[in-house]
Amino acid sequence: MHALWLSALLLGPATGSPGARIIFDGVRMDRYPVRGRDVAAVRVALDAARVRDENDGTLVEAYTHGRVHWTWKAAGPDRDAGCRPQAITIRFSATMRLPYLDEPDPPPALAQAWQRYAANLEAHEREHLERIRRALPRLAAAIAAAPCAKADTAGAAVLEQIRAEGCAYDQETGHGRSEGAVFPPPEAMQREWSY
Repeated sequence: MHALWLSALLLGPATGSPGARIIFDGVRMDRYPVRGRDVAAVRVALDAARVRDENDGTLVEAYTHGRVHWTWKAAGPDRDAGCRPQAITIRFSATMRLPYLDEPDPPPALAQAWQRYAANLEAHEREHLERIRRALPRLAAAIAAAPCAKADTAGAAVLEQIRAEGCAYDQETGHGRSEGAVFPPPEAMQREWSY
């Protein structure tokens, strides 16, 4: 498996929560090899490499796992009365697991089918990442709006909403299948089996 960390990116103040910072620490790309000289062999290799989605138990070929951590400072007379979180910092990083075709010179039809599948699969996983990133200002706003004693609970509730939204996206798309993240694509099977 290959691992690569992309550079850190400071996203700046979170909308709706003055003084909050959201920092994106990068994506670790966890690519695993798939071998085969035809679509049937590659399909078998993909099936063997699938893992269970921790949210719904579906066997999947790719996933994006986000990690969110936040800190804040108490501002106010004491932690119980009139205290509000300030100087909120949210750090976000992710791991994206994706397959790659580990064949030195695949037949052109296989290479074309793989490229289409891999591009659609990665686009689906990047959409998961983008949906998490877009939701982080909502997390910062929930923490900022809560009294100090309930700030972490408010943040955890928003994280649960973000997780549920990711699950709904997978349900809507069949884990990306309706977006073309399916191997082999139907036309590749027709080409391979036509006489």
